[in-house]
Amino acid sequence: MTLFEIFSLIEYIGNKDFSGNVIPPDRFNQVIKAVSIEHFREKYGLPEEYQPGRPIPAEFADITIKNTDDLKAFKMPLFGRAVANGILGYPGDYAHRDTFVYNFSKTINSVATIFPRPIEVLREAEFASRNGNYTKRPTTYNPICVLRSDGVHIRPITITSVDMFYYRFPVDPVFLYAEADGYITDKVGSVQFEFPKDEGYTLTKKILSLVGINLREDQLIQYAEQKLVKP
Repeated sequence: MTLFEIFSLIEYIGNKDFSGNVIPPDRFNQVIKAVSIEHFREKYGLPEEYQPGRPIPAEFADITIKNTDDLKAFKMPLFGRAVANGILGYPGDYAHRDTFVYNFSKTINSVATIFPRPIEVLREAEFASRNGNYTKRPTTYNPICVLRSDGVHIRPITITSVDMFYYRFPVDPVFLYAEADGYITDKVGSVQFEFPKDEGYTLTKKILSLVGINLREDQLIQYAEQKLVKP
């Protein structure tokens, strides 16, 4: 669903059963930005849902094929990212990590062969323990890292390049519109939600919820069908 389709559906619901406009277009622009970030957080995994005995949220990245597909637009690969003095810098649009990979090279039969090796992400205590343990020290075949404010600290420090896979933040949606004779019309150039088309109803429900209207998805679909047949 486009932003104009979502806005029109919300207006239809408001005018039909809730006595007037639900949300003006300028406020709609504010709400859709908040909804975009919140939907992204839910898809990636809300820490608020962690509970004793259940260390994972109800929904998180890669829990299902659907979630993987819903987040694919935000998953960014950076190959051969430079590591300076053991520190890998964050990209400007970095939101969450996925995987860090070091391409370990070994000569076999006089041929340099690459073995991609995942870099184990540790907590600070684990990172210190591994660095200080002679028998378990990190190697280029079994590298480790820890996330800090200034970047990803990777060991051994001899690693100078890695492949980085991360999730970026969604681009803020922007609803461009024009007003004529009391009606809102669509304008070219709106920045749409970056989620797949089948997330339209869920996003619409969240917008409605923020303005105080709570509908089940089947109710929302029914409203949408009514609007399609409305003369």
